[in-house]
Amino acid sequence: MRTLRSAAVSALLCCALAVICLPAHLHASPQEPSGDAGASLSRIRKGLNRPTDTRLQPSEPVQLRPTFRSETLAHPFVPTLEEDLRKTFALTDFQRQYAEYLARAGGIDLGVLLRPIEKAMDERRLRKIHEQIARELAELQAAKSAAR
Repeated sequence: MRTLRSAAVSALLCCALAVICLPAHLHASPQEPSGDAGASLSRIRKGLNRPTDTRLQPSEPVQLRPTFRSETLAHPFVPTLEEDLRKTFALTDFQRQYAEYLARAGGIDLGVLLRPIEKAMDERRLRKIHEQIARELAELQAAKSAAR
């Protein structure tokens, strides 16, 4: 506790000493304008107007066209047309088993059952659209006759 108190007191003394001594050093004497400002300005202008003798020369001749290099480390694997077709259209074991089952059982063509249902749904959609158009036209005619 005593060392903390002594450290605080010494810190306060240092701050007070800095506050007292610092403003004395901050005051500077005013600068007097020099009479040779025009001379230095003319010297700078002469230096700027003087041509430069140094030219930058590259150590090697500069190539105007860029050079691109590429390197093939290994040939990419590109399957032949036959391999690609075989991979695309080859049957999996499950597909092969299912095809054998359909061949033995005779199979049922679901298209025969579903096509009439799909056709009936399309006709219903068209009928609903026609009914809506007729209804909206009737409403439009009623609005026109009420406005007259």
